[in-house]
Amino acid sequence: MNRPYTICHILSALDGKITGEFMEMGSARSVSEEYGRIRTEYQADAWLYGTITTKEFTGWRKPEPDFGTEVPDGDFVAEKQAPLYYVSVDVQGEISWESGTFHKAGRPDAHVIEVLTEKTPAAYRAYLRKHGVSYILAGSEGLDGKLAVEKLHRLFGINRLLICGGGTVNWTFLQQGVVDELSLLIAPVADGNPDSVTVFERSPLLPAGGPAVFQLKNIERLRGDGVRLVYTVRKVIR
Repeated sequence: MNRPYTICHILSALDGKITGEFMEMGSARSVSEEYGRIRTEYQADAWLYGTITTKEFTGWRKPEPDFGTEVPDGDFVAEKQAPLYYVSVDVQGEISWESGTFHKAGRPDAHVIEVLTEKTPAAYRAYLRKHGVSYILAGSEGLDGKLAVEKLHRLFGINRLLICGGGTVNWTFLQQGVVDELSLLIAPVADGNPDSVTVFERSPLLPAGGPAVFQLKNIERLRGDGVRLVYTVRKVIR
């Protein structure tokens, strides 16, 4: 296989929501701790997140594009043999980085790889180079998930990839046929907010496509009355 084995590892409420006030409840926190434990046990080479999730992690700072600097065509590899990679999908070039290392309390440091497209402004690519952030170009206009994971494998040696949300990036990679497994942890709470993000959400920039079909691999009861469901992806209807 010329791409990583890819697992979508997600924590949700009973109603499928992955963000909201329920995350602060004690029962959800217990399952969240289990989520972190399992994420570590996967021993993945990289964790991948969508733009909104990464903005939350980086404090919603805005980048300062480096205008006037010429940028070579193609991808940029700042660090090729990192112990762990933080992969951020950012096709518009909206995320601010202080360095090429992602720091977050309670998590190991990880080298940052931004997933861009050919349309991402050159000034933003220059900004990433200046801060030592790696990037790959995957798609001419919209995100090409298949090309992205192939490049992550070829350029960085990533053999196991965890996709950790949000809902749009989860569905994008699933719909494009590059998700092998779903690890879904369910907390014993419900959100009910119609505006909260769910496990899978289609981007309006993508074709409607069809549903995905999964095959149950394992069921596990977790601490805090949570449940973990593990599925393999049987078929994605396009």
